[in-house]
Amino acid sequence: MIQGEHRAMSAVIEALRHVADEIASHDLEPDYKMLWSILYYVDQYPESHHHPNEERVLFPRIRARTHAIDATLDELGRQHAGSRPHLDVLRNLLGRMEADIPGAREAFAAKAREYADFHLRHMGLEEREVLPKAREVLDDADWTAIAAQFNAEPDPLRSAAVNGNAWFRDFYRRLVALVPEPWGVGSRR
Repeated sequence: MIQGEHRAMSAVIEALRHVADEIASHDLEPDYKMLWSILYYVDQYPESHHHPNEERVLFPRIRARTHAIDATLDELGRQHAGSRPHLDVLRNLLGRMEADIPGAREAFAAKAREYADFHLRHMGLEEREVLPKAREVLDDADWTAIAAQFNAEPDPLRSAAVNGNAWFRDFYRRLVALVPEPWGVGSRR
């Protein structure tokens, strides 16, 4: 479940990186509705639900069973806390780009790359160290509680959740149509 959420989040963040680079090189005109929608999704799901669920449910259960990865969990907590300020900078730069301020396209693309790299490293650390340790030390009752918390607010871009929300359904359709393979189904430029 957590890895599935990571894949959905990665797809959106990688799409942002790709689109921002194409905009910076003037190969693509900005679709501001789509760009603001991407930042909205990142704020509403990874920042407001996924990361807090890891902090409130997954990490404490691991800490209750072992202290072997406390330093890693501490680092991930710092990364979670530092993630939203990156998003705030992206919002500011997108507004500057929309206002057609010189250099904003390039600055937005650079920050999108930095943000995508940050998340790639972050999720990689979770998948290399935290999830294997969680599989090792957590029992069925732990996993049931974790699943209940994560499923209480499912990622709207995973599985059937997108079908239950018209806004996310439209967002997802537009995202995959805009972005070329392998991130979406749009044509290569």
